[in-house]
Amino acid sequence: MMMTTQKGVTLIEMLIVIAIIGTITAIAYPSYQNHVLKSHRNKAMADLVMIQLNIEENKTKGIAYPSSGSVSASICSECDNSGERYSYTITSTSTNYTLTASKTSLQSADTCANLILKSTGEVTTSSNQVDCWK
Repeated sequence: MMMTTQKGVTLIEMLIVIAIIGTITAIAYPSYQNHVLKSHRNKAMADLVMIQLNIEENKTKGIAYPSSGSVSASICSECDNSGERYSYTITSTSTNYTLTASKTSLQSADTCANLILKSTGEVTTSSNQVDCWK
């Protein structure tokens, strides 16, 4: 008597594999999404620091603080000025300024508030969630 060998996979084996993949995906995807939001948040913080460095460098050269409004690429060419995740604004006087990174639509799922960086070096948020930005 000769035994036949099975070729291929059975429907039950395929369903088990799909269930395992579905379970892993259900656990991994939200974690991945949080990681993406946090990485963009870190980029926004780095951009604000770069903007501040450029503003202070210009101030030491005798150039006044930029006028209030959106931060342009001329202030920080290395920064992400696309506005896809965050938009950067400055509110300034002749003696101080405040930089703000405000969430835009692609970052709207982020639970962290907008980041505020003052010329004194003080870091706050629009709802005092500073720990969220660390």
